[in-house]
Amino acid sequence: YSGFNPYALGFAMMQDIHRICVDPTEEDRKWFPDIAGNNAPVETLKEAWAHYRDESFILQFLSPKLMRDMRMFLIDDLSSSPHLEVAAIHDDNGYRKVRRALARMHDISVREPDMQVVDVDLRGNRQLYIQHTEHDGIRLEKSEAEMTLGYIGQLWGYGVTLQAVDNETGEILHEMNFTPEDLMGT
Repeated sequence: YSGFNPYALGFAMMQDIHRICVDPTEEDRKWFPDIAGNNAPVETLKEAWAHYRDESFILQFLSPKLMRDMRMFLIDDLSSSPHLEVAAIHDDNGYRKVRRALARMHDISVREPDMQVVDVDLRGNRQLYIQHTEHDGIRLEKSEAEMTLGYIGQLWGYGVTLQAVDNETGEILHEMNFTPEDLMGT
């Protein structure tokens, strides 16, 4: 696991929301005009719990003060670059970038692979076509993809094709084909 402990982060954010509601600073009033000084921390938290998932809770309520207290900053580690780059520090623009990046880490749609059945040749060889949409250049691990397609092939009983597609361009990046013979281990 990499990143902040989600329970520690959530607890710290709830304590911070209480502080913002009861004893706000000028910075809090700027960032959270709807809740700063409302003297209703429990009601504010109940509203947040009812209406926000993890990633949207972070986007809505992570304060600059808490980011400073937890010494948060953003580092870009791009595979295309041999160097790390500090992409966000403690300033207004940096706080927004850190919030977006941290929220994205907790977004299930980003963490879980996006794999969908996109076609099947019912009148021909019954080939099943599955598409994996790659986000941020993150590919499926080859052995995991082969194992998963093996299970799908066993259930389907015919050949399976997996195409990896770039999220932004729609370009097919690579393709894996499995025949019924491959799936049966012969």
